[in-house]
Amino acid sequence: MKTKIIKDAVHGYIQVEEPYWKIIDTAEFQRLKWVEQTSFRVLYPSARHDRFIHSIGTYHLGQKAFEGFYNNCLSNDVTQTSLKKYQLILQQNKESFLLACLLHDIGHAPFSHTCEDLFNYQAKSLGELTLDEELIAQILANNSLDLSVKNAFKQDYTTIITKADKDKKGPSQHEKMSSIVIIKNFETFTKIFTDSTYKKPNLDLIIRSILGCCYTVNPADSTDIKTERGIKNCLIRLLNSSTVDVDKLDYITRDTLMSGYENVVLDIDRLLSSLSVIVDKDNVYRPAFKKVALSVIDNVINAKNAQAKWIVNHPVVLYEYYLLRKAVGISLKSIFTQKKYAHITFDAFLNKVFSSKSLSVKQNDIGKGLSFSLLSDIDLLFYMKNVINNEPDVAEYFKRDERKSPIWKSHEEYVHWLGTQKGVACEVAGAFKPLINHLNEMEDLCSTKKIDKKLYDEIKLTHPSIKDGFEILQLLDELQEFCNKHHKTFDFVLLPAENKFYAKIDKEKTFIRFKGEKDYNTYDELRKEEPQDNDNTYPYKFFYLYSKDKVDTKTFLEFILNKVHQRTTVNY
Repeated sequence: MKTKIIKDAVHGYIQVEEPYWKIIDTAEFQRLKWVEQTSFRVLYPSARHDRFIHSIGTYHLGQKAFEGFYNNCLSNDVTQTSLKKYQLILQQNKESFLLACLLHDIGHAPFSHTCEDLFNYQAKSLGELTLDEELIAQILANNSLDLSVKNAFKQDYTTIITKADKDKKGPSQHEKMSSIVIIKNFETFTKIFTDSTYKKPNLDLIIRSILGCCYTVNPADSTDIKTERGIKNCLIRLLNSSTVDVDKLDYITRDTLMSGYENVVLDIDRLLSSLSVIVDKDNVYRPAFKKVALSVIDNVINAKNAQAKWIVNHPVVLYEYYLLRKAVGISLKSIFTQKKYAHITFDAFLNKVFSSKSLSVKQNDIGKGLSFSLLSDIDLLFYMKNVINNEPDVAEYFKRDERKSPIWKSHEEYVHWLGTQKGVACEVAGAFKPLINHLNEMEDLCSTKKIDKKLYDEIKLTHPSIKDGFEILQLLDELQEFCNKHHKTFDFVLLPAENKFYAKIDKEKTFIRFKGEKDYNTYDELRKEEPQDNDNTYPYKFFYLYSKDKVDTKTFLEFILNKVHQRTTVNY
């Protein structure tokens, strides 16, 4: 068995077996070297890492997780009959699980999550296939899968996305795109696994693992089918779940180390070596951790929450995300305008640019002499720099000295200057909420979140027809009054700061195993008697307000709070 060794700053030496390094060497995987992992460098300049090394790190942790899971199936906690079944199922699916770990981000957009929602931009309104529809179509057209497997995937995946429409959750855009890229390249990938040492990868399990799409297990199924699908579902959850998985473990550790942020230390080896399996009260197979890993799970949850609050939702990082999205939109709009695509709309143009074809090594011809291949950050940066002298909003992205700054830098600072009396912070946020909602509703790729004279004039003309228009105009009048009184420029940016990361680790579905297969507790049950951390559940829509001028936080918030208390009905 041939291997290559990669020295990683996070995990040390990573051994990569021959089939996997050959996939790493493909152009589609190499593209990830030019896709920035995070937007944290504005805050932590050393956080210069990419989806390429994160994917290899996830593969490495997948190896450790598989080994721990396999070894603990040899313990005395399971019967010999179960042992043999578990061993066989795991041996047959090792390659598929590791390949899913390696390729789980191969479809990431340029600048990662910043541009992720541009894949198949406005596809539904344009009469194009959505990513969900394209994914199902690709699965159904694939010749390596049996018809029964295709139909089962379609049924299970349709159930997931139907539920996602209601719950506002489900597979992310990059997970769907990664799946499409893998399906299109699967024949090439499987030819690499020619050595008899390796099992042929199972496309169905790979795609399900990336999407977090578990197999349905019916009460009428045989014991063997329940066991096989149960163990496969454990592998799926080890890569993509609402609890602890190898993807999260790598990016929490990597983002922390590369940024220099002093987060808690994670003993990943201890955690993954403790992996086991339980069958819960609903007879669902789930990954579990032996009780020796409790302290590590504590640290994983604390580390994830700290990263979400103090890095991902840091006001400077949020502003970077805002500027970058706006700069991408403006620069692409400039190309669209210059080339005069009279036969298509700008939305249709974006749909063509951000498609699975653009991620391929083959040229995706957009028309008018424009094409994209292996689309990445560098392509968009090139077009952004081309318009830097003509577009002030793009220039602001590159010129740090021209950026606005947050008037308060954390939720705690916001609460502190308003006073800790219950309900006060909610009152002020309530005054801004209609404006936040209005700015979100009118947003497109090139729009701004600016509060300035232009917005004021628009609202003044149209406020009777706008939802909560009177309240919005009243707030804008108050902001102008503050600026006039304190000699500040009436020019702000308003960004909501909703923490979307906490729910990714579900304490109710993180299982701790103590003795036998049936002797376990959820992490949430073990912590019910402790004080609850409510930092992740703001009772209102929290936000940041940015200004080019230096604004005293206390003065501003006291002024707004006073106005909120003085408000009476005003006729405009």
